[in-house]
Amino acid sequence: MRSREIGAATFLALVGLVALVASTRLPVGTVHQPGPGFFPLALAAGLLLCGGALVVRALRLEVPVAAPPASAGPPLRRGRAVATLVALFVYAFAIEALGFTVSTFLLLTFLFLVVEPMRWWIAVGSSAFTAGASHVVFKVWLGVQLPVGPWGWF
Repeated sequence: MRSREIGAATFLALVGLVALVASTRLPVGTVHQPGPGFFPLALAAGLLLCGGALVVRALRLEVPVAAPPASAGPPLRRGRAVATLVALFVYAFAIEALGFTVSTFLLLTFLFLVVEPMRWWIAVGSSAFTAGASHVVFKVWLGVQLPVGPWGWF
């Protein structure tokens, strides 16, 4: 099992290295005025760092004497995974009809209440804060055109 982890981590690091070299062919720009190569360079560097960290971690892991058989997990966890996938599918279609901010709020509320239950007021508050912060970051600061839904303002 350890050799699989080392192999996968090495492959990830190599993909990051190849992407890093390839991204240097595009103009990078600056932090304040990023060029077309800025984000590919940053993502490739992150991928390379993560792959390298995983290689080091895999080399430091002790080999277990008897590994338990791999399973898909208890039915409850599989149900949560299915619920999350269904919620994301519904979100993809609802975002145009309801708008980015409202759809994001509803998705996060569902995830916080149903998939990973927490107190309702924490779930609603966290969802509202995250949806609002996402709106500010993407729409206001970055100027990204987001679906506004039927209200035309959010």
